Amino acid sequence: MVAPQAPSWNNKEDAWRKPAVLNTPIAEHEVMWKESWNWLSGQIGSIANTVTGNAETVCLLGAELEQSDEPAALNAAYELACLGQQGVEELLKGLRHDSIPVSRIAAYGLSAAGADAVPGLIAALSDKRKETIVHAVFALGELRQLASQSIPTMVGLLDHSSVTIRRTVVDALGMIETPAEDVVQGLIQCLHDTDVQVRFMTGLSLARLGSAAETAVAELEKALEDDNRYVRAHALEALRYIGTDQAKDVLIQSLFNSRWCSTTTAVNSFYP
Repeated sequence: MVAPQAPSWNNKEDAWRKPAVLNTPIAEHEVMWKESWNWLSGQIGSIANTVTGNAETVCLLGAELEQSDEPAALNAAYELACLGQQGVEELLKGLRHDSIPVSRIAAYGLSAAGADAVPGLIAALSDKRKETIVHAVFALGELRQLASQSIPTMVGLLDHSSVTIRRTVVDALGMIETPAEDVVQGLIQCLHDTDVQVRFMTGLSLARLGSAAETAVAELEKALEDDNRYVRAHALEALRYIGTDQAKDVLIQSLFNSRWCSTTTAVNSFYP
């Protein structure tokens, strides 16, 4: 439900180390594996500014983003994420590339490039191409609290005509979390969206916020009457994770209103 703050396993080593025995024939993604390991350990943007490069290196890696071989393009994106501001600038160029797959690959790199990537990603939220905006929102969401300054612009996108953009923003808001008051107000708006998926994703994002989303309880109570079963279910989940007395009161009332009985069936409708 929520991004890790620390290893969820009995970790004995802090640093990533490739297993000595790796029999599965897969592409080598050493930098991406390291970043994923660190992310699972609760670190954000851990590979940013870890490598010193020059203009030639950056240019070569930028060209690699256009590789038809996706594993090679992915490696280039994550290597650029290590190179600080110059790597970020190259990835931002890739984000606006005419090729949508190249834009997507660049977004993966930007999602690991740390705070340096945030201003350029915010600027990309006003791009004319839907896919560029979606990729930028995704990267900002992965950067979590490092991207908190993007929230006003992100909330503004909740009125966008593209349902894909609205869905992506709802998910990202739940990842970034702060400032909580602005995030919650934006998500409350989404409980009334015309798109079912936006509405049920909103419940999941509010659940991630826990008690910080208490001001959404009244609107979540209304969502329990939604025509869609998944919207209702995720609203219940959000109330459970919010966990305040007010949220619990709504949950208990909902339980009584449902009047569910395990022995009442089509062939056993009444007594006994």
